[in-house]
Amino acid sequence: MTSQHEPNVYEKIGSALKSIRLEKKLKLKDIEAISDMNGPTISNIERGKQNVSIGWLIHYANVLEIDPNEIFLRAFKDDFKEKQLEKIYERFNSYPGNESDT
Repeated sequence: MTSQHEPNVYEKIGSALKSIRLEKKLKLKDIEAISDMNGPTISNIERGKQNVSIGWLIHYANVLEIDPNEIFLRAFKDDFKEKQLEKIYERFNSYPGNESDT
């Protein structure tokens, strides 16, 4: 369950898209000029206010000239790190003498 203040999936993806676009020093108008995408739509997606399809993400990744995986790696890097830590703790606690009381 997510808290009210934790970013949702769409916000995480949108934030990743925006950070990549800004790193490439592209403005929304630049994206509009090199693609068939609408600036206000992109803005809504980057702010997590609009749902987006996988096809749209792939198209946007192509416009940004990046691998689509980069979007998800950035969007969910903290989630991936947390899962990795959980696995490490599980393995560590499975060794004799390291059982946790919890």
